[in-house]
Amino acid sequence: RLVGRGGRQWRALSRPVAAGGAAAAGTLWVFSPDTAARTQLGLVRRRVVTVALLAAPLGAAVGWGIATGTTRPLRRLQRATHGLDPRAGAGCFHHTPTGTSEVDDLAATVRTVLARYDEQAAHTARALDTARSFSSAASHEMRTPLMSMGTNLDILRDHPGLPAGERADVLGEVGAEHARLCTLLDELRALGRADLVEADAFRDTDLTQIAGAAVAEARRRSPDAAVRLRVEPDARPGADAVHGWEPGLRLLLDNLLANALTHGRGAGNAPDVEVAVRRDGADLVLTVDDRGPGIPARARREAFARFWRGPASEGSGLGLTLVAQQAALHHGSVEAGDR
Repeated sequence: RLVGRGGRQWRALSRPVAAGGAAAAGTLWVFSPDTAARTQLGLVRRRVVTVALLAAPLGAAVGWGIATGTTRPLRRLQRATHGLDPRAGAGCFHHTPTGTSEVDDLAATVRTVLARYDEQAAHTARALDTARSFSSAASHEMRTPLMSMGTNLDILRDHPGLPAGERADVLGEVGAEHARLCTLLDELRALGRADLVEADAFRDTDLTQIAGAAVAEARRRSPDAAVRLRVEPDARPGADAVHGWEPGLRLLLDNLLANALTHGRGAGNAPDVEVAVRRDGADLVLTVDDRGPGIPARARREAFARFWRGPASEGSGLGLTLVAQQAALHHGSVEAGDR
């Protein structure tokens, strides 16, 4: 405890003492000037201030060095992404693994974003190409039937007294050109739709069931034709599925059958068409046979080009183009044989 007198203070410590016996007892007092404690306290304060003044700059320098080394990979990534043009794609982004998982994960995220941008840009480019192709093809192919329809309508307007037979012929031509225009627009729309089909539209599909439905529809539309379906045992329904786009496969079959029913007539006979599905290793082979004259050998390759028509054809020239497009879309091929 502290005791004081005359402005001075001492620290006092008392202890009871005994000497010899219980009768000889007393209290031992020890006094120490308080100035020594104050001196020690001042010394401690000076040392604390000195250590703080030295340690603060040194700690700041060490912390700055550690922070600089830690953030160096992040700054390098920032320099790599600064001014990055997304139109250049993921190929313009280069990142060397740093060993820092957070930075490497961030770089992988940037690369994924750029790759998805590439996909969307490619999809947009395909859509624009499809739109341009559709516009060009439509304007080119629709000009002739529209001019023909305009001429026939002028005839009907300028000659109100046209004989009934001639008037019926002109109206028949107008109706035929109108039907041709409708068919052309439908086929151009189908071409554009297939150009933009997404991967998630593909799923496991039974080709034999699609072939059966197409054959049934062909029989309904052409009751005078003989249309048969032959499926070999190793390609029966359920044996294997095709990973494909069902509307596209049906479009392929419908166009092959329409072509066969139109051009597959023999010498004045009713159309005789056979659709066959068989397996060839890992592939399925679809064959459409008819009894018509077939396509000349020199023209079989170009028969699948857009707007190609044979000498006697009255179609749009897009039916076999749709077939070739769908075959390519399903990683297959198509060819014309002798019939």
